[in-house]
Amino acid sequence: MEPRRARRGARALALEGVFESLARGLGESYLAAFALFLNAGGMALALVASLHTAAAAIAQVFAHGLPVRPGSIRRFLSWIWSAQSLALAPLGLCAFLSWPWSVAALVLGAFVAWGLSGVAIPAWTSMVAGWVPRQRHGWFFALRGMSQQIGVLSAILGGSLLLSRMTERGQEALGFALLFACAGLIRVAGVFFLAAVPQPAAAGPGLERPRLKDMRISGRARRLAFYLWGLHFGTNVATPFFVPYMLSDLRFSYARVGLLLAVPALVKVLSARWWGLVADRYGPGPLLRLSGWQVAVIPILWLLSASPWWILACQIVSGLAWGAFELARASSLLRVTDGRQQEVALFNTVDGGMIIGGALLGGAAVDLFGGLGWSGYGAAMVVSTVLRLLPAIILLWRVRGIGRPSWSHRRMPVRAFTVRPTRGLSYRPLEDLPSAATETEDEQDGSE
Repeated sequence: MEPRRARRGARALALEGVFESLARGLGESYLAAFALFLNAGGMALALVASLHTAAAAIAQVFAHGLPVRPGSIRRFLSWIWSAQSLALAPLGLCAFLSWPWSVAALVLGAFVAWGLSGVAIPAWTSMVAGWVPRQRHGWFFALRGMSQQIGVLSAILGGSLLLSRMTERGQEALGFALLFACAGLIRVAGVFFLAAVPQPAAAGPGLERPRLKDMRISGRARRLAFYLWGLHFGTNVATPFFVPYMLSDLRFSYARVGLLLAVPALVKVLSARWWGLVADRYGPGPLLRLSGWQVAVIPILWLLSASPWWILACQIVSGLAWGAFELARASSLLRVTDGRQQEVALFNTVDGGMIIGGALLGGAAVDLFGGLGWSGYGAAMVVSTVLRLLPAIILLWRVRGIGRPSWSHRRMPVRAFTVRPTRGLSYRPLEDLPSAATETEDEQDGSE
């Protein structure tokens, strides 16, 4: 492919990330707030906040091997993104249904919308591999990542402003309806960027459905996987309940909640380059072990004070800790698996189960302790802290032998995974580009 056409296509794909993240930020950041507005209990909040995320991870596995020809990738993605917008846009109408049908419809709608995003991942990755030259991968993912972070920040702040204004007018339900309608419209707007991407004669490497018999999991990969699964299980005990805690227990306004949600996202943007330099110098292993202890204690910090200034400080610490941890986690997974899609897909599938399991345990804690007259959300945060510390104590010190990669962490291929209240936009490694795990320094220099 001609370099000029390839650059034009890469820029269009990178800018599409702005619309993707705007829709994600509007639709995902306020799911828990909407569920709380619908009078969802602990278990329902857990399902709303976790099932859609797990659906995206699991759907990606089943999407491998779909018969999508190189010449029809654009059309396939256009259909998937359009279908996702149709699932996102009417979610706000759940406010006009009676309980419990309103909560059930929200869970189902979110499951479909984010499940469709998982279906699109293998085709999108193949498209990137075909349209973005290997020596330009670092430049492309740096540009797209920055575009997505800007989109999420804008969505969080814009969504909080919309909800605050509509709540002041006594039209909170209409505010949520408009929020999700905007998310759906913005998602479909990203389809138009595909028109600027040239149609390749051939896509990237074929993406086959992962098979268990093809797994070649090393000891260091198992240690890393078990640690991350344990941590993610404990993390998701509290993740669904930070926003309800601010709205219900602390009585914060939507505007204040939106500002606090934007803080870790902004901190991650500002600290990304610095953490990349640290990881380049010392390797992902030491950074993972250091930040692993930091992210473990974040929930308990929230319970030390109800002051908004204290919560702000917690969010700053959270943005720094999770920014370092997610960078080290993605790099470590790529290193120990060499980017093999079978191994990373297996990790993501099990991880989806950990997300749901942890959230349901947190929901049970909320309902149990809330029924006893205590703060159910606070109880979930205490349980989460304990369960985050356990894998750190048992396994974190054994996560070794990862080593420093030859490629720079500032140009690591990752994809947006989800939006979390204490860490902004969360990333996962893009396992379908195995060349990313073996890129040399010369290739990096050529991508500048």
